[in-house]
Amino acid sequence: MKQWNRRRFLKAAGVSIGLPWLEAAPRSAPAPTRFAALFFPNGVQVEEWGGSGEGVAFQLKSLLKPLDPLKSKLVVPSGLWHERLEQRGGHDGKTSGFLTGMENYRLDGNQLKVGTSIDQLIASKIGSETPLPSFCLGIKPDSMTQLDLVPIYRSYISWATPSQPAPKEIDPRFAFDRLFGSAEQRRRDKSILDAVREQAHDLKASVSRADTRKLDEFFESVRDVEKRVENSNADSGSRWRPSVMPALERPLRRPEEREAHARLMLDLMVLAFQTNTTRVSTFMFDNGGCTGNFTFLPGVTEEWHAASHHRDRPEIKRQYEAINRWHVEQLAYLLGKMDAIPEGDGTLLDHSMVLMGSGLADGNKHTASNLPLVLAGGGNGTIQTGRAIAYPEHTPFARLFVSIAKRMGVEVSSFADATQPLDRLS
Repeated sequence: MKQWNRRRFLKAAGVSIGLPWLEAAPRSAPAPTRFAALFFPNGVQVEEWGGSGEGVAFQLKSLLKPLDPLKSKLVVPSGLWHERLEQRGGHDGKTSGFLTGMENYRLDGNQLKVGTSIDQLIASKIGSETPLPSFCLGIKPDSMTQLDLVPIYRSYISWATPSQPAPKEIDPRFAFDRLFGSAEQRRRDKSILDAVREQAHDLKASVSRADTRKLDEFFESVRDVEKRVENSNADSGSRWRPSVMPALERPLRRPEEREAHARLMLDLMVLAFQTNTTRVSTFMFDNGGCTGNFTFLPGVTEEWHAASHHRDRPEIKRQYEAINRWHVEQLAYLLGKMDAIPEGDGTLLDHSMVLMGSGLADGNKHTASNLPLVLAGGGNGTIQTGRAIAYPEHTPFARLFVSIAKRMGVEVSSFADATQPLDRLS
């Protein structure tokens, strides 16, 4: 057999990162664990969400029926909530608090304050192991009005710091470029960073103490980018690579149709995980409190937010349920793709944890107790799937975050209002 030469293959392929580790190449590391969080606003028709039983007796309620083919790889928890968000009536806190467990504040000087989200906390600890620490995606731009930062809370579930949201990419072309930038692009990024750092250091000597603190935060951000650039340029032979060659075609445009747009972004999330470009990703189906046009669904004439406030009118509830079910269908699409990708002793889904849910439970009443959630994937053999778990009412949702962080290799003793991991997952 001809000796396998990675450097020669890279040169011939003309691709700088994201190549799979072929079967002919030795693997020096097991498949890593990945974490994804998917968010949809406006809650659900609560009576139709959830599950019961386990194993062959595991049954899904009507809104989750699109997941039936994959129910052996699901956990459907109930009873979880964010206590700090229950009394906040609007959509702002229930969006920004979904992965932070923290209420949002309006401070003097229009400064934002929430909390660091669990995905970004994990990324800050393990992100140096991959070219991208995290991959934040969505399909809608920021909600913001002039001179008013509060609506920005509706636009982000990922927060790098309590005052800084993690930027999300909504255009699949630019998201693809983040995943597969060329070596030339990375060299250009490095030279830009060097110039910016030099200019910022000169500026630091002539600004106030408050601005100095802001510049220090900026330097940390610059260093994070530098680490990514260095990581992308480094020899990646010791990192996990899949055995199946993924498609590496750049999207030609940003789809106008909601489903095509959402699925293309989810495809990129799968590609990012499959190529080990990142191990942490989030996706927002829309911003908190969004209106949303779903007239492409049969029988739906109401916009999304109005349908969530159905006031128990049967004809509106049916439309609301159709919108809820559409989102579950997109999750089924994502999970199906992940489960079709073999990795070692299982699949990409087996080695992942995919959480989907909303910051609201009952969209009609704006309640946030017993949040509608689904957890998919085996977490690299650490989660017993194929069951519903009924936790005591008002169990902190953030306990699940502590459990997820631990399975990602990040020890967290507490997070938001959680002081222990969530039990009964293993």
